[in-house]
Amino acid sequence: MLELRQDLNPSDQVRHEIEEVLAVGRTAWQHYLFFRSKVHGVCVALDGDLQSCEADEGLYHEALVHPAMLAHPAPRRVLIMGGGEGATLREVLRHPSVSEVVMVDLDEEFVGLCQRLIPDWAEGAWDDPRLELRHEDIVRYLEHTPGGFDVVVGDLIDASDAESPASGLYAPEFYRRLAAALAPGAVLATQAGPLAPGAIRGHRRVRASLAQAFSRVHSYGIYVPSFTGLWGYVLAGAADLIPGGYAEHRALFELRARERGLDLEHTGPEALAAAFALPRRLTAALEGGA
Repeated sequence: MLELRQDLNPSDQVRHEIEEVLAVGRTAWQHYLFFRSKVHGVCVALDGDLQSCEADEGLYHEALVHPAMLAHPAPRRVLIMGGGEGATLREVLRHPSVSEVVMVDLDEEFVGLCQRLIPDWAEGAWDDPRLELRHEDIVRYLEHTPGGFDVVVGDLIDASDAESPASGLYAPEFYRRLAAALAPGAVLATQAGPLAPGAIRGHRRVRASLAQAFSRVHSYGIYVPSFTGLWGYVLAGAADLIPGGYAEHRALFELRARERGLDLEHTGPEALAAAFALPRRLTAALEGGA
């Protein structure tokens, strides 16, 4: 039986059985593997790490996109960093106020593979006239963009480890440069790696970096079965980004989802609000090192 073995942390490893290999190879930037799992459906792995699976990518992508989009009263211009599968783009375009989405993904070949092998994940988003798709380094793009983005969504590879070649995309210098490209009252959300009390350093590093560029940061997490644990995100913006606790989060998400005609079929406003109510042990670990 073919399998993908993935290191979750310095002590744990998970084994994914491969029912069928759909595509495997290397682009100029990374190794890719598209395969079918009996439990998770079509899955995508990059450099040996699982990125998305058909059965639960909706959980991951709704949690990544909608808290930021719903926190903003009327998001019009949106920047997506990464997101090659097209699912992040799909979720952003569900908001009727959006007039322009700039998606910057360095790896044109990988995006092309996603368009060919998993076109259903985008649900037609690749052909939406509001999309401007760019294949270039996000740092270089920020040097010449006119800015004015209302929401930024970071769906880059998990590189929260300071030793990763892509760790600069989670560093304070990068976020300060990114903040200069945002409109007043803008909101940012990024994936920020696993949330586990014994392996939280990477998430804490992303959170601390964002705190140097934004006045308020919120960690949140949702369980993604194919990731075998609680997956973390960080929401950042102005101090009045999302006031209060669970009740206020839920009321805001429910109101704006209803106003925009959004049916969040994988998560829902209640689960998105609850995602910000992390266990005390995790909250203490985050606050102790951020």
